[in-house]
Amino acid sequence: MSDDIHPGSTVSRIGVHLSAYRGRYTAGFILLLATNGLNLTIPWLLREAIDRLQAGTGPSTIAWIVLGMVLAAVLQMGTRTLSRLMILGASRRIVFDVRNRFFSQLQRLSASFYDARRTGDLMSRGINDLQLIRSLYGPAMLNALNTTIAYIATVTILLNINVRLTLISFSIYPVLLYCVRRVSRVVYGRSREVQEQLAELSSRAQENISGISQVRIYAQEDREIESFRSACIEYRRRNLRMTALRGAMMALIGMFSGIGTLIVLYAGGREVIGGSIGLGDFVAFNTYLALLTWPTVAMGWIVNVFQRGIGAMDRVDEILEAEPDIPPPVDQADAGGSVDGDIVIRDLSFRYAGDGDKGVVDRPSLRRINLTIPKGSRIALVGTVGSGKSTLANLLARVYPVPRDAITIGGVDINDIPVGSLRRSIGYVPQEAFLFSRTLEENIRLGRPSASDEEVLRAVEIANLTGDVDSFPAGLDTVVGERGFTVSGGQRQRLTLARAAVTDPNILILDDSLSSVDADTERSILGQLDALMRGRTSILISHRVSTLANVDRIVVLDEGAVVEQGSHEELMAKNGMYADLFRRYRMAERLDR
Repeated sequence: MSDDIHPGSTVSRIGVHLSAYRGRYTAGFILLLATNGLNLTIPWLLREAIDRLQAGTGPSTIAWIVLGMVLAAVLQMGTRTLSRLMILGASRRIVFDVRNRFFSQLQRLSASFYDARRTGDLMSRGINDLQLIRSLYGPAMLNALNTTIAYIATVTILLNINVRLTLISFSIYPVLLYCVRRVSRVVYGRSREVQEQLAELSSRAQENISGISQVRIYAQEDREIESFRSACIEYRRRNLRMTALRGAMMALIGMFSGIGTLIVLYAGGREVIGGSIGLGDFVAFNTYLALLTWPTVAMGWIVNVFQRGIGAMDRVDEILEAEPDIPPPVDQADAGGSVDGDIVIRDLSFRYAGDGDKGVVDRPSLRRINLTIPKGSRIALVGTVGSGKSTLANLLARVYPVPRDAITIGGVDINDIPVGSLRRSIGYVPQEAFLFSRTLEENIRLGRPSASDEEVLRAVEIANLTGDVDSFPAGLDTVVGERGFTVSGGQRQRLTLARAAVTDPNILILDDSLSSVDADTERSILGQLDALMRGRTSILISHRVSTLANVDRIVVLDEGAVVEQGSHEELMAKNGMYADLFRRYRMAERLDR
């Protein structure tokens, strides 16, 4: 990662968000003008008071001047507060918009994107990086505007008081600006390193919390603690490197500011003694110069926050600018009609996208699959682990991009079918059952929120969940834990089965969805499913022999290719791979009893 940044593109990117709230920023700018105007009035009144005292003016006049200083301070407090409300409030609205865009984009992106990304990294970008962006559009923008106004106004006044003294006081600033520019480039790179390490920490924490049961089962607590500690040490090291650089920049600015003040005191003192400048003007000059102390020191902080915010914008933009390889579904009402008909697969080959940087293995999964599934038929996909069964199911649901002309449904290329229409027409129960931390009813209604109560109860009955639901404390209103861990594995599978059933799909895909239930429950579910599958195209993936009893055709996959297909009797007569698998499954089922 280069430490250089591109000012033109950076300014335009920052300006995109500013333009949406230019009214609030304009109001904040005007209020900052008023704040600085009132602030600059106080040293002018102080000069007047000193000059009047030297001239022997009475105390009543001095009292009015002091009252004016107090009034200016009170008004300044009000305008400063309002300016902060305008600008800091706008920054929160900007981050609100970006956060919503970020989440919406995550919903649009395809499965292949998530294969190459870790959850903790995405969470870090959606939380920590957005906080840095808020700091950029809030405090950093506020102080940048305030510093600019303060410098322009104060330098104008200083030049009006004494040009020579002003030039002397700012003689060292070119060196300061050069040093700040050099250091700021390094700050960007180190800030990006800190944010990436924070993402690493977030990923480790998320993975350990999600997989805590596995960590405990294998007694790896100490190892994981040590691994996390090492990541924390690296995060601390990177933070300290950036903090040291930031501290050096702040000290550098403070040092130059102090040197400038000493120069002014020396040169200005000589001019007062020589009569070139009055005492009141000299006191006012030093007071105005003192007003620049914080804006000068704040320059280092502003540069640091801008660099960190730009780094955060880069990381968030990587997600916002990512293009899904599958068009996201449109609104349900505009998704088109339902999809049905013969499924024809021609020369389908597929491999998961590799990404060496993310550790994703580039591997072939399907090789020249040719298969026809007539409308309303039932077929079973069988094969060893890793033979491509689940991959084929994912492609039928278009979870991953499908090659052109490789799959048609009802004579229409699957790529020409609106994704919303396709997925509303398919009831897909994946191998890994996932539940949201919501009520049972909300989980069942996920694919069809408008389903009636009777349809939900029918889906519960099909999935053989009626008895389980009755035993739950709040029935269908019972809230399951995170990822559904408060219910058993079999209950999770049956809930996802009910979720598919309630959508009333034309095509039903069951990917080993009964593996966690016992044989009796399986027989009951299959009896209910028999009525559900009647007239629907059904694709069953299973390792259980009993599941294969009532299918029209069995397709055997091995290493991503179709090696056998036919009825149970035909395949047993061939005494090939299916017969061998069948005998092994039968043996395993007998041992389980």
